[in-house]
Amino acid sequence: GIEAFMISSTIVCVLAQRLLRKVCPECREPYVPTAGDLRRLGYQQEDLAGVRFFQGKGCAHCRHTGYRGRVGVFELLLPDESVRSAILEQRTSQEVRRLSIESTELVTLFEEGLVKAAAGIISLEEVFRSLPRLQKPRHLKDLQRMVGI
Repeated sequence: GIEAFMISSTIVCVLAQRLLRKVCPECREPYVPTAGDLRRLGYQQEDLAGVRFFQGKGCAHCRHTGYRGRVGVFELLLPDESVRSAILEQRTSQEVRRLSIESTELVTLFEEGLVKAAAGIISLEEVFRSLPRLQKPRHLKDLQRMVGI
């Protein structure tokens, strides 16, 4: 029931977050993505050249789970004028999201999870289990540049 102009003019930022389980550093081992993993990512094998993913096999340190500790994965939207205009025009959330990705270089939860998986912090399994994939992620090298990892 709030008017669109009130929302558009008062939003400073929008933050989404998830806590994901970290791969246990004591028992982590390399993981090669399967063909199914690549399909879910929308990538080809060559898109992941030089990237090493990990998963935990389980040990006494992690109580045989393969995970120890948690790490945050974040999606931060800082609306620019085009996003504010879309809100004023009462566009759908999908349209506002698409515009945010294009105009403000919004990194989605799934994309940040993918970057953290490529850095060996979390597993691909954890990304698939916990984060919504609403569209094909951008190229991993571009995401790493945008995130700073």
